[in-house]
Amino acid sequence: MSIANGLLPNPRLLQGVEILVVDNDRDTRDLYAFFLESYGAKVTTLGSIKAALDLLDRYTPTILICEIRFLGESVYPLLQRIRYLAPVSGKAVTILITSTCSPTIVQQLPVQVEAYLLKPIDLDCFVNEVWNLTLLPSIAYPTTIQEWVTKAIDKTPFCSAATT
Repeated sequence: MSIANGLLPNPRLLQGVEILVVDNDRDTRDLYAFFLESYGAKVTTLGSIKAALDLLDRYTPTILICEIRFLGESVYPLLQRIRYLAPVSGKAVTILITSTCSPTIVQQLPVQVEAYLLKPIDLDCFVNEVWNLTLLPSIAYPTTIQEWVTKAIDKTPFCSAATT
């Protein structure tokens, strides 16, 4: 079933998921928010890295969706702060990078990201990727010492492969 046709197979697919969208293009932010909210997600949109960094002092999303190129700003501090939040807040944040740049730029990032989508983005693929990312934190990022110890004892590998 295609989102583009206006048919929502499960309008509560992303119910309760908190998503931070950081993109320098207002139309893109609005489009992402519209589609994600139609699936029940709570979406916050921002147009700059500085605004996102300021927000992270008081808010931790479930997923960060971020453009990689910003005029006059580097995305690296935002990605590093997101990675720092997991052990501090006990809440892992998955990262989806969107860009018109080649996927090789994502491989050069000093911070691992879970997914990358090349713009223009197919909206069906976009929502599907966001849904997949909601499943990752409980699998990939144990948040308590007990979970880490249990994983180590069980020798269960952590899921750390990016879908780039």
